[in-house]
Amino acid sequence: MDSVAYDNLVDAIARRGGGVPAVKCQDLYDILDALFTDEEARLAAMMPETPVSADMLAGQAGKSAEQVSELLEAMAKKGLLFSMKFNEKRYYVLFPLVPGMMENQLLTGAVDERTKKVAKLFKSYGHALAKMVKDRPNVFATVPFARVIVIDQNIPNEVTVQPYDKLMPYIEKAKHIAVVACHCRHMAELVGDPCSKPKDVCLAIGPGALYMSEYGLGKLITKEQAVEAITRAEKEGLVHCVSNTGKYLDFICNCCICHCDNLKTLKVSASRGSSALSSFISEVTADDCIGCSDCIVRCPMEALTMIEEVAVVDKTRCIGCGLCVSSCPSGAIALRNREGAPVPYPDAKHLNEAIVASQKPK
Repeated sequence: MDSVAYDNLVDAIARRGGGVPAVKCQDLYDILDALFTDEEARLAAMMPETPVSADMLAGQAGKSAEQVSELLEAMAKKGLLFSMKFNEKRYYVLFPLVPGMMENQLLTGAVDERTKKVAKLFKSYGHALAKMVKDRPNVFATVPFARVIVIDQNIPNEVTVQPYDKLMPYIEKAKHIAVVACHCRHMAELVGDPCSKPKDVCLAIGPGALYMSEYGLGKLITKEQAVEAITRAEKEGLVHCVSNTGKYLDFICNCCICHCDNLKTLKVSASRGSSALSSFISEVTADDCIGCSDCIVRCPMEALTMIEEVAVVDKTRCIGCGLCVSSCPSGAIALRNREGAPVPYPDAKHLNEAIVASQKPK
């Protein structure tokens, strides 16, 4: 391993933001050593934060454009670089760790020795980061990289709704949608902790979906198929989490509380999790509640309790996912506007800039 190249690569990844920080430690070096060759690591560390072509990097890399192109393509095929075509020229961008490099190793649902190794390495890195928090409280960004969103049918007509509050319009305007394996549940399966929830309900949206289709990481689907996947996820009690952006979405994850780190952080602290809360909060009309407890079983945050045969919402725990609404047989639960609801960032550029800024020492 070229230690200088990998140190530079960690710095380059850290500048990309994302939901999981890139911190120099042996666990991360082990991941990068499994994903990159030394030559790829040196080239990736040179890449600017804006899209770059092979000929733009050739001089700095001291290689021909053809040689650089081969290296860039190899990394794109491994899910390390985003790739897109513009005016008949191929451009590349280095992914952050998450969302990006980690998920891309798992999106195909492959079960082989390499994928099992990578899953274990990322698990180990997660444990290492958790230990760092005591001495380095700013290791994790204070800006959530994802947000909880509600399917349209669970939002009542009488509440105020912003354009970014509804999920289905993002599906309707998407040029490309790809279905991928849920990386959280697939990783759990690879390390011997399988989940009963479906894996084929997570989606990539827009240019990312096209990239995944071109490089064999996902399968393009129709808008109707995307709606079917989201509907199926709702029935399974999965929480819809999307990129913390407003203009467009990069992904739609359908998350389980047993294996999704986003939801686990929200359960520890709804106000400080790695996903922002939705714009809504649940409210129970006591006179309409029949005391069936369906909502209590359904709620992944344990935000509902039964008091004198009436469901009561703990507003400090409710993330506004709407699963209790779709499970209530008497229609006693409705979503209401959340006071001080978080506003998503316009796009990925602004989001990642905010994430990086939040990790700098005060």
